[in-house]
Amino acid sequence: MPLRTEGRSTRSPCVRAALIACAIFAWGCSSASLPPLPEAAYEGFAGPVQAQLRSAWTKAAAGPGSTLAVGDFGRMLYAYGQFEAAEACFARCRLLDPGAFRWAYLLGVTRAALGRSEAAMQAFKEAASIRPTDLPTAVRHADLLEQAGDEAAARGILESALRDSPESAAAHYRLGRILVPVETDIAIQHLGVALEVEPDYREALYALAGAYRLQGGQDEAARLLQLYAKADPAPRRHYEDPLVDALDSIRARSAQVAFNDGFARQARGDFEGARKTYETVLEIDPDYVQAHVNLISIFGEIGDYEQAARHYRRSVALDETIAEAHYNYGVTLHFAGDYAGAVEAFQKALAINDQNADAHGNLATALEELGRPSEAERHYRLALQANPSHPMSNFHFGRRLAERGRFRESLPYLERALETASPGTSLHAYVLALVYRQLGQAERARETAQFALGHARARGQAEVEAKILADLPP
Repeated sequence: MPLRTEGRSTRSPCVRAALIACAIFAWGCSSASLPPLPEAAYEGFAGPVQAQLRSAWTKAAAGPGSTLAVGDFGRMLYAYGQFEAAEACFARCRLLDPGAFRWAYLLGVTRAALGRSEAAMQAFKEAASIRPTDLPTAVRHADLLEQAGDEAAARGILESALRDSPESAAAHYRLGRILVPVETDIAIQHLGVALEVEPDYREALYALAGAYRLQGGQDEAARLLQLYAKADPAPRRHYEDPLVDALDSIRARSAQVAFNDGFARQARGDFEGARKTYETVLEIDPDYVQAHVNLISIFGEIGDYEQAARHYRRSVALDETIAEAHYNYGVTLHFAGDYAGAVEAFQKALAINDQNADAHGNLATALEELGRPSEAERHYRLALQANPSHPMSNFHFGRRLAERGRFRESLPYLERALETASPGTSLHAYVLALVYRQLGQAERARETAQFALGHARARGQAEVEAKILADLPP
């Protein structure tokens, strides 16, 4: 998923001003009078993030003359939205190692994030003097120039960038966008190249539609706008930017480590521990969709249906094509007794993946609750086509046959259900014992009933235990 960095600072205005002053002052300092290291803000961040920030600050404080330590601290600050403090670190690194491209570039990126366009453009100009053919520098610098109204300078930078990177969709798009009002024919050529390189470049589709409209090509403009409407609206950069990707990956790694811990807790049945850990993941990255998806299941298990619904809404807003989100919400609604809602959720999951035996099986049980047995039977059959050993569907299909007195036909399904351990094993064994008894297999009925009783007692399934003792007494 795309990761976003959001500014989050607890600093007072005077502290912010001091940091800004340090960053600006640094350019006139000698190496003997570098600006002081900034401190990170810790309040409001998840525990693992606070630990990362403290560790990075400790290393920077121990090696204030090391671009490695100070730069790592700056990258960490940027990753968690503390741009002002990150700027001070990158400015310090720029003084410590003035010939290094990365510090000039990261300083420009950070100043742009802070809205300091003039200072950012100066940093990008210095970055370009060190590495003249760097495409991300050119693109970011051109964007700032265009925003400032200096389209001629932006055009010059983009034309130069295309001499070094002639297949850059990002540069062709930007140049075409600038040229649409003034040189429409040339703009159409550049936008066309951008779409040859990336046919689903949404912004280029829109800009090209506008160019054709200016020339009276309404039909072509309408066609392009239809493609624009179908294109993925998720923001994309359209060019590689390794230094910024490395900043984003800091946050991604933190979220992934926490997610793995939450998943392990969930697998052990530690739902409360998993809940807390997944919520930590979302503190680090609010758009970590799989954490939302897993929390649907967690809150469904503990009976907090309102929270399960909240995470379901968030997960489908981020990506409605994740079948597991719809499935988990279907199970939650099933627990809550909202069988009509469960049917709708399971149907959405199956529209994405029609081979999901669990979704077919649970949909069938919800349909039975709604008094729709023929539809339920069809989905039990579909579940068994997808997974012939599926315990729940084997059990329910066999149970339905037994309820109609077709005991011999039900037997292989009920026996197959018992081959795989599941939360329903006690109930499966109980029904199988009843069928054995109906078929006159008294010894097998007795052995299976004893197994069912022991299994139910070991797992605290009092209701199943009572049924066994009532219908199959020892």
